[in-house]
Amino acid sequence: MGQLQIELIEPDENISTWREFLDTQGEGVHHIAFQVKDMDEKIKALDKNGMILVQKGDYEGGRYAYIDTFSKLKVITELLENF
Repeated sequence: MGQLQIELIEPDENISTWREFLDTQGEGVHHIAFQVKDMDEKIKALDKNGMILVQKGDYEGGRYAYIDTFSKLKVITELLENF
């Protein structure tokens, strides 16, 4: 599928952004992800346009951020920055 990657997530009973989505929205697409450079600048630009940071973290080789774009796009946006 080329550069397309599909991630299937089944939330457990613990508090998480995925559990919250399932409880409030039901089953469906939780987020779409984009590879970015200079994540901090992207987060600031989105925040200025009313799309706030919900969650962020690091993983081996990079970091991620979930942005609340649900009211505008009906989906959360994930930013991925690899080092």
